[in-house]
Amino acid sequence: MKAPADVVRECYAAYETKDREALENLLTDDFTFTSPVDDHISRARYFERCWPNSEHLSKFDLKDLFVEGNHVCVRYDARTATGATFGNVEFFTLHGEKISQVEVYFGTEDPDATHELEIRALMEETVAACRAKDVPALLRNYAPDVTAFDLIDPLRYCGTEMVGRRAAEWFASFEGPIEYQLSDLSVSAANGSAFCHSLNRVKGTKTDGQIIEMWWRATVCCEKREGRWLITHLHSSVPFDMETGLASLELRPSQGAKE
Repeated sequence: MKAPADVVRECYAAYETKDREALENLLTDDFTFTSPVDDHISRARYFERCWPNSEHLSKFDLKDLFVEGNHVCVRYDARTATGATFGNVEFFTLHGEKISQVEVYFGTEDPDATHELEIRALMEETVAACRAKDVPALLRNYAPDVTAFDLIDPLRYCGTEMVGRRAAEWFASFEGPIEYQLSDLSVSAANGSAFCHSLNRVKGTKTDGQIIEMWWRATVCCEKREGRWLITHLHSSVPFDMETGLASLELRPSQGAKE
C-alpha cells in the first residue's frame, strides 16, 4: 500500500508532467477542493478550473511535508513557465491510496504569480462557457458594470444584462457546438487589477448553414472585488485593409507579424 506522502508527491508530479490521467487516478470520486477563492468545489469543477494551470507550472519544490494519519500537510514553492515563483501551503485528506480533499492556503513571495494563475483560470472558464453556449456561466465571471467593445454594432455594450443578451444572440446564431480557443494569452496582474490579451479563434456552423472560422484580437481587463477576480472590460477587434476598408477575417496567428 502506498504511503500518504508518496500519493501526495505523485499529485505534484502529475502537474509537473502534465499527466491528467495520473492525477485523475489519485482523486476519489467525491473529491473536493477548497482555497481562498474556491469553496469545496467538486472533482469535475476542479479539473475545469484548476487543471489548466498545469500548462503554466514547471516545478514544485516541496519545502516541508508532514504526515499525521491520513492527513498530509505540504509547504512548497512553485515556479511558473515564465520564471515567477510563489509559495502555498496545502492540506490533504486521503481515503486509502486516493486523495479525497485538498485545502489550499495562499502565502506567496510573488503575489503577482498567484494572480496570473487565477486570471488564467478565469479565462479558461470563459472559454468553457462559450463552448457550452452557457450564458449564466459566462456572466458569473463578469462584473455587474462590465463594458464590452464588440466586433459589431453598437459602439459598446454596458452591464451584464446587455452583454448577456448579446452573448445569447451570438450563441443562438450557431447550429450545434462552437469551437472556441485562446492563443498566445498574456497576463499582467498587480494590486487588484489585471489585463490580458490574446488571439481568439471561433469555428462553427451558423443556423443558415454557413461555416465560419475566424481569428480576432482580444483585450480583457479585470478587477479583484471581494476576493474574486471579475472581468470589467472586453475589447475585440480585427485589422482592416486600408485600401478596401474591408475587415481582414482570413488572418491567422502566423500571418502578419511585424517586428
